[in-house]
Amino acid sequence: MSAPAPLQGIVARILAGQAPQPMRAAAARGALPLPRAALVRLYLFLRADEDQEIRIAAENSLVALEKSAVLEVLADEECTPEVLQHFSAEAVKDEALAERIAFHRAVPAGAMARLARDGTSGVIELVMTNQERLLTQPDLLNLLSVNPALRADQRGRILELLDRATQGAEPSAPGDARGGPTAPGQAEASEELREAARLLQLDIGELYAASEILGGEEFGESENPEIRTAYQRILTLNVAQKAILAMRGGREERLILVRDTNKLVALGVLRNPRLVEEDVESFARMRNVTAEVLRAIGKNREWTKSYAVTATLVNNPRTPQGIAMNFVPRLQNQDLKRLIANKDAPELIRRMAKHALDTRTQKPKQAGKKH
Repeated sequence: MSAPAPLQGIVARILAGQAPQPMRAAAARGALPLPRAALVRLYLFLRADEDQEIRIAAENSLVALEKSAVLEVLADEECTPEVLQHFSAEAVKDEALAERIAFHRAVPAGAMARLARDGTSGVIELVMTNQERLLTQPDLLNLLSVNPALRADQRGRILELLDRATQGAEPSAPGDARGGPTAPGQAEASEELREAARLLQLDIGELYAASEILGGEEFGESENPEIRTAYQRILTLNVAQKAILAMRGGREERLILVRDTNKLVALGVLRNPRLVEEDVESFARMRNVTAEVLRAIGKNREWTKSYAVTATLVNNPRTPQGIAMNFVPRLQNQDLKRLIANKDAPELIRRMAKHALDTRTQKPKQAGKKH
């Protein structure tokens, strides 16, 4: 609801910093005959007023708003972006507020980003309802995919949206001279995949390499229904979709995709922001991951600060010997003994373990002979 022209002039003067103190004070108290949406806009503005009493009054007026009043404000077509942005902080846990914000014609990108990043699963559902916005604002898909409240079924729908965003967006395969104009949304999706390849220090051509899950039948027969469902969904994805899911997916997707034969996919799992040390230790133990995954783990200084990770890498026969050799001297004596007895370990690694153990155990004997 628009304010009459004279009152619009008052609002404009206050926002321009040209209103006298009594007028600003009245606005801060909600004493001006303005639509509630206009008053709330002024409350937000006057919280930064030079007059302390006005600042306090504006803050108090804002805090005193009941939920019904806030809903009324958010439903007003004249509600401004800064008001929608302000209440998005509260709306992340309140679906009624989130609905008014998400579907308001003036909703700013920042408010949608906050709902996508921090919202409950119910709020996520509201954000995902506007598929057109999601396809034209791909950063929302990124934020949704790392929201801890995201449900498995919602993650699957995000993948479907990503599929639409990347449809026909893959760059020409090496040696393919075909080319043509690309829609803006497709260009952004292609750029995202190129960025993924750059971060992983891989060629974009990896998108066209073979892609299959090593030992995937165990996931298809898993007693865990979430793993079975995730595996069946992954089987329907192309390499580009797998690469995106690897860097955004949940625990089940990470467990499966780290065993993909395609480097862009498998190494993408190691870039996933949800990754925890427990995941890394589990990957280091796997014998059905590519050597590139184990090499990447072994070269990561943060992960190899963990004794469990390094000990597991050394005992995994799939770990490149150049990586495993770095960690043999760090093993404790009991682990060196186990490594020496591990017939699956490469002979060179076992000899290094024996040498390290002999060196440690012979020192006390030599010291005793001198006495």
